[in-house]
Amino acid sequence: MKTESIKISSTGTGRDKALAITEKTGAFVGLDHNNSLRLRLLSEELIGLMNSFTDELLGDFWLEAKNENIEIHLKTEIPMDLKTRKELLSVSTSGKNSAAKSFMGKIREMIELATLPEDPEIKALTDQAMGLMNMGCQMGTHSSNYSWAMSTYVASIENESETKSEAKDALADLERSIVANLADDVTVHIVGSDVEITIYKTF
Repeated sequence: MKTESIKISSTGTGRDKALAITEKTGAFVGLDHNNSLRLRLLSEELIGLMNSFTDELLGDFWLEAKNENIEIHLKTEIPMDLKTRKELLSVSTSGKNSAAKSFMGKIREMIELATLPEDPEIKALTDQAMGLMNMGCQMGTHSSNYSWAMSTYVASIENESETKSEAKDALADLERSIVANLADDVTVHIVGSDVEITIYKTF
C-alpha cells in the first residue's frame, strides 16, 4: 500500500495532513497504540528535518506499507547558490554549526554538503566538513549520485569507537536520537539537487 503524496514545506505547510496519513497507515496495518505513536514520532522527525533548512523548501511526503514493514518517504530539492555554499562550508569546517550537533542535524548538514556542485576547489573542504558522516556513504561523495545509510554509518562508527573519541561522541548522539532508536534504517539518496530520505521500520 502506498499513500497519497502530501505537499509539505519547510514553513510547516502540509504537516497536519502528513501526520494524518501517518495515523491512517498505522491503522491500516493494524498497529497498536504504542506502535502508532512510534510511527508518528518518526514522521514528525522527518518533517522536522524539512523544517530545519533555512530556505523555504517544498517536498513530497508519503508512506508505503507491506504488512508491518513501513517506509516513510520525503522527497525534495535543495537549491544551493554560490553564496550559500560558501557560508555553509565556512560554518561546517569551523565546527561552529551548533544545529548539526544532533544526529538529525548532522543528516541535514550532510544533505546540504552533498548537494553542492562538484568543484575541485571545495572538494577538500566538503570532505572535511562531512567528517564521520562519510562512513555511511555507499557511493562516492562527489558524483552525480550519492547514497548514505544509517546502518552502514552505525556499523562503521562502532568499529572506530574504541580508538577514536569522535566516534564515541557520534555513538552518544545516536543514543539520544529518536530516529536512531526507533528506526531500523534511514537512507538518503541524492541525484544532483534532488534528495529522497526514507525511514524504514518493521513493527
